[in-house]
This record gives sequence, structure tokens and C-alpha cells, in this order.
Amino acid sequence: MASRLLLVVAAVIAGACAPRLAGESDPRVRSVAVGGARFRILHQPEDAAAADQVAEALGVAVPRIARWGGLRTPVTIAIHPTHERLEAAVRRPGYEWLRAWARHSKIDLQSPRTWRLFGASDADVAEILTHELAHCAMYQQSGTEYTWPFKGEPLWFREGLASVTAGQGYRRGTLEDLWRFYAEGGDMDAGEHLPPPGADPGGAGGGADPIANPEPLYQRRSDLVYDASHHAFAFLLARYGEARVRGLLRVMGDGSRFDEAFLAEIGISEAEFAADFRRYVVWQGWRR
Repeated sequence: MASRLLLVVAAVIAGACAPRLAGESDPRVRSVAVGGARFRILHQPEDAAAADQVAEALGVAVPRIARWGGLRTPVTIAIHPTHERLEAAVRRPGYEWLRAWARHSKIDLQSPRTWRLFGASDADVAEILTHELAHCAMYQQSGTEYTWPFKGEPLWFREGLASVTAGQGYRRGTLEDLWRFYAEGGDMDAGEHLPPPGADPGGAGGGADPIANPEPLYQRRSDLVYDASHHAFAFLLARYGEARVRGLLRVMGDGSRFDEAFLAEIGISEAEFAADFRRYVVWQGWRR
């Protein structure tokens, strides 16, 4: 009787721990190891080929994120069969442009077979996985499974690091495009206004700004937010160097929040850096 009870308890625990996809049951599970990093790929039967594509893409993506320290814990990649399933899983309704979402040790991914009429290319899958795994590496280097959501990294840093790591500059608008956004008064519908004549162009003001206050722009003007984030992070690397960014992540991993670590490693506050970058754009510093 005791042994039978133990079997029942074990079955209940196994059922509770079984992987799930949003709105789906009994997904297929594949285990993959690449360069010391471990992954579980969850997918429905119709996405077996997509899972193959993701597994192959990991071989490209994992070496690219090593510059930030790599992955410390296994990552689960859940492939969702439709965009609606992805939005439900990450609780982001209305984000039509969204293809993936990363956390400390999980990536939710819309099935690459649904990205276009004939599916996504291998290069596109490798690129998006590099972007999302860069997020995971940053979260894992800067915090634990429990502390990472409270570190306070600004959106420009999170998305800029991922975009630069994935080599997505060719997808981004130019610094001149960003300058034009500011010069034309910003996104007036989102409440963005340039400082009055004679004011410091580094000041973000109280309205929407792709660096200082991106949230009002994020859903409707994601392109602008990602463009600005990519250029801001590239500016950070060019001015202060990659070693300081790795040091920033290390200081966060030791327990500091982002603002504390940024000041300690970069030597100025994050707000001062954001103002410097905005001045660089508004005064067209890239032309010199």
C-alpha cells in the first residue's frame, strides 16, 4: 500500500511539473547542449521542423552572447504555434510586431514557420535567438532567478545590448532619423516636445522620449525605441568600452541595482549618460 501511494504521489508531482505551452497540452520536449549551455525546446507536433531550426540556430547564437559572460542556468525555449498564443503567454496583447520575449531562463518564441508565407530563414532565426539569449545572459549575469526583475535596467540598455549583440544595426534607423524625430518636435501624439530654444537639449522633459521615457512609444513606435536603444548602447561601448559594461553586469550580480552599478563602473549616472546621448544626437555629433 505504501509503495502504491508513493507511485501515486510521484505521478501527481510529475504531472504538476510537466511542461506546458499557453493554451496547449502535452508539448514535445527536446534537450540541446551547445558550448556548455543547456536548453529545453518545447513545441507542438506541427512545429517539429521549427524546433530543428531553433536547435541549429543555437549553435550560432550561443557563441555570440559569450562576450557578456554567457548563460549560467539552463534556458527553456517555448515555441508557440500562433502569434495569439505568444501574446497570451507573455501577456502583451496588441503587440503585432512581437516575435519573442525573454526572461531570466525562458524564451517564448512565435513559431518561425508563421513569420512569413514560407517561414523564416535560418539566418533570421539565429538573429532573433541571439537577441533573446543576450537578454537571458544579461539577466543571469546581473541577478538570480528571484532578483533579476528588480535590478532596474532601463529599456535602452536592455534592448540596445541585445540589438548590438545580434548585429541588428542594419535593421535600425540612422542617427539622422533620430535627430529628425527630435528636430521635428518628436511624437506629438505621445506628448513629446523638444526643450524650448536655449534650453539644454540633453534634458528629456516630461513627455515621451525613446531613451528617457520610452514606454508611451513602445507599443506603437517600437521601431523608434529599438533604433534609439541600439545607437545609445553603441555610443556607450564606443565611449566607455566593453570591459566596463561587463563590469557593470558583474557589480549588479554582486547585489547592486543598475543605477548604482552604472555610476560605479561608468563614472556618471545613467540619467547623465542619457542626457549626453541626446545632446550627441540633437547637436549632430556623429557628423564631426
